[in-house]
Amino acid sequence: MEKQNIIDILQQINLFSSLNEKELSELAAVAHLSHYPKDSIVFTQGEMSKNVMILIDGVVSVYKHDSKGNEVVIGYFNRYALLAEAAVLRKTPLPSTARFQTDGSILKISLDGFESFLLSHSKLAYEIIQSLLAKIDLLQQNIHFNLAATSKEKVLNFYQKNPKLALDLKQYEIASILSMTPETLSRNIAKLLKEEKLVQTAAGYKVP
Repeated sequence: MEKQNIIDILQQINLFSSLNEKELSELAAVAHLSHYPKDSIVFTQGEMSKNVMILIDGVVSVYKHDSKGNEVVIGYFNRYALLAEAAVLRKTPLPSTARFQTDGSILKISLDGFESFLLSHSKLAYEIIQSLLAKIDLLQQNIHFNLAATSKEKVLNFYQKNPKLALDLKQYEIASILSMTPETLSRNIAKLLKEEKLVQTAAGYKVP
């Protein structure tokens, strides 16, 4: 029953959309689903992972600690995001810590099994490369944007590019992502509401 459940989950993930039923079954044989309550630590900076991790449900924050021990949030991830895939595939220590902000679940695929699968499925290997390149490109864009943009532009950009995540997260969590205080975030949201570039809904704020 669990194997069929995993096959059903794999079919919903774009990364595996090109696989047929037999291939999905092979991959499901080396995978398992782990469930986490809110505030659970998924992995800790410096650990090694023996599994490729795909977020299936919930919201996960990824963060580091600065020299004073403060948490510095790198990002928040939701459904079907690959977690720390570069370090996992390189078999190097994980560069950050991850924690669930909500209840959730992660599909874990045995790294050894996944590597064997990749050797015989070049299209999947290509999709993994594209995923990594997309994250590098996004990181470069974010660095450039954060250096050049005003705080108001950063807030609007976040709501434009992360509509679902914006509704899942609390305001202080969004402020943390944008490296600003909750007060600064609130001021800029008020400005954007006045300019009608954001609208308020029952769940939060969104771009009209």
